[in-house]
Amino acid sequence: MENKIDYRHPILRQDYAVYTPPMDRMINTIGDWIDQGISGGHIYGPSRFGKSRAVKWYLRKILEDRFKRMLPLVVWNRRDSLMSEGEFWNVLLGAAKYEFCDPLKQKTKVAAKFLFEQQMFTLARSARGNYVLLLIDEAHDMTLKEWKWLLGLQNSLDDQGIRFRVISIGSYGLQYQPDYLARTGNAHIAARFYACDTRFHGIRSRNELGYVLTGYDLDSEWPKNSGITYLQYFSPDAFSQGCRFLECVETIWTAFEQLIPPNMKPKPGASIEIPMLHISFTIEQALHRLGSGEDWGSVTKFQSWLEMVAKTGFTDHMRKIS
Repeated sequence: MENKIDYRHPILRQDYAVYTPPMDRMINTIGDWIDQGISGGHIYGPSRFGKSRAVKWYLRKILEDRFKRMLPLVVWNRRDSLMSEGEFWNVLLGAAKYEFCDPLKQKTKVAAKFLFEQQMFTLARSARGNYVLLLIDEAHDMTLKEWKWLLGLQNSLDDQGIRFRVISIGSYGLQYQPDYLARTGNAHIAARFYACDTRFHGIRSRNELGYVLTGYDLDSEWPKNSGITYLQYFSPDAFSQGCRFLECVETIWTAFEQLIPPNMKPKPGASIEIPMLHISFTIEQALHRLGSGEDWGSVTKFQSWLEMVAKTGFTDHMRKIS
């Protein structure tokens, strides 16, 4: 029987996130770096593995729960390239949610830099601490000039008793930046902003996949405060009968294993790494079909999972990033 599905559901809008073990490791690592007082660290990994969603949906709340106070955090999703210094500081002012920031009326370079520095000082003091954290997403495109501008800001804030820390998140190319900086006579920048690093992995085991599937089964909710999970919303009858995606973990994992490019087949004892994006796309297809009235058995048989995984473009994506 087809269910009446609200088009505003986050699954249909793809405006949601499911918490994953790699997200948990990344956020805990950043928390450890804060505890250790490092001046800068970087997190790298292939695109579509879930780094940006971890930042958008979970990072601030989990770290504020950990530290039991407001987190003095500014998140900058770096999108533009070849910015002038004035544009650079104006963009950062926007990321810091400066009250009077107007992209149509940009401030001068000197004014924007001064106001951003003041914003960082105020943010640190509002959090009753002596540090502020800038997290740069898509940091693999950062230029040497931009790092030098941030270095100057870090020195200035340091003189005022505020520790300016930078966490960079980006693709594999990010891991080569410290060596590049060192070879071009800028080892001091690498030492400041690349003091620590960690890799963001995909889903690497059946247990991790099961954790993700449980998010759709039980650890999700829409509408807000309804207690209705994503699976329950799209397939209430199957849900009431005890059906869960978690039961399909072996079948789904095998489907991904079969579709990985031959040159990426893991060695004995090793495991594949599945981007979270393709798991999400696969489960979204299953939910759409269940919501359209298709029965649980036909949606969750092996051939069905194989076809849904193939439709996500998983094989081609893995070939591109290999």
